[in-house]
Amino acid sequence: MVFLCAFGLSLLAVLALTPAVRSLATRLRFLDFPSQSKVHIRPTPLMGGIAVALASLSAAAAALALIECPYSARIVGFMSGGLIILVLGLADDANGMRPAVKLTGQTAAAAVMLLSGGVQGLPLPAPLAFFLALFWMVGLMNAFNFLDNMDGITSGLAAIATFGIFTLALGQGNTYTAIAAISVAGGTLGFLRYNFSPASIFLGDAGSLFLGYVVGGLSLRAVAYAEAGSASLLIPVLMLGYPIFDAFLVTVSRLRDGRDVAQGGRDHSSHRLARLGMTPRQTATTIYLISASLTGAAVYLALYQMGRPYLVGLAVLAAAGGMALLGLRLFRVPVPEEAAQVLETATLLREPTEDEVRLLAGRRPAPPDRASEREPAREPSRERVKSH
Repeated sequence: MVFLCAFGLSLLAVLALTPAVRSLATRLRFLDFPSQSKVHIRPTPLMGGIAVALASLSAAAAALALIECPYSARIVGFMSGGLIILVLGLADDANGMRPAVKLTGQTAAAAVMLLSGGVQGLPLPAPLAFFLALFWMVGLMNAFNFLDNMDGITSGLAAIATFGIFTLALGQGNTYTAIAAISVAGGTLGFLRYNFSPASIFLGDAGSLFLGYVVGGLSLRAVAYAEAGSASLLIPVLMLGYPIFDAFLVTVSRLRDGRDVAQGGRDHSSHRLARLGMTPRQTATTIYLISASLTGAAVYLALYQMGRPYLVGLAVLAAAGGMALLGLRLFRVPVPEEAAQVLETATLLREPTEDEVRLLAGRRPAPPDRASEREPAREPSRERVKSH
């Protein structure tokens, strides 16, 4: 009953909060403006991550209060780290941020969670467990941030992952992790109402970093104290195979082209799938299906096959082989030539132009004064390309 309460509260809260946050972001001009590195055609409100975070954290707190859970250092540390990463993401959305500063903030947020007891129960020596967990969480934050390049993908993958973590935690009797996971699942699922293509609001860096933080931290807690020893650490790797795959594909692609990994471009797996002829909705659905398959396999192995660690290892190798084949196919898909020339750009808060105001109000931009100023018509697209 408490899990249904957490899920329902989070779902209803995000459905109610998102329109209000979207309206506030529009009034504050907290918008993602079209530019050479993005192909969405109108200014779109950011701050969607605020709605998801508030709904998820509030629902989790209410559910924990319902079962009279004492607030341990681990719970306080987890929520504190989440708030740190949320503020970091908002600052990045507002004014941009140097990669080194962003990485430092991500590391600090993860360290707060881990030093508050987040590594307890992991089947590794304490120093090694801390540094591997830190690498895992920072890596996932950036992987989810990378994936926030097309409507609905990041929020959808977070929903799938947290449903998987909930099932795994529930099967192992880890009530607190299960409550947190199902709360985030409700928030992300409700947010898809506004974020699935065509999106009327974006997560922003605040939302994608927050979801990467939460999924990374909860996935570690879901396998803590597992009886299978170090083999249990392969379960989160399998479950979150798609974000890992996309980050690896982008990194290899940019290094091959001699570009900075932090430089933006339309070379993500989602963009390559779209160039095979898929619509944004079809692309997102395909990625959901791949991620759901990996998550389902991970949950099954964790709940029913952990007595045979070799089987877990074989499953991870098989999944890695399948993703490698997909990567080789996508690697051959040509990306737009201009993607190699897109420099990292910040999403700055600024006053919109007259045409952008018209777009926000749902009106068409004013026509140019002279025929020579007219630009060729472009096919509308909601696909978003961020500077990742």
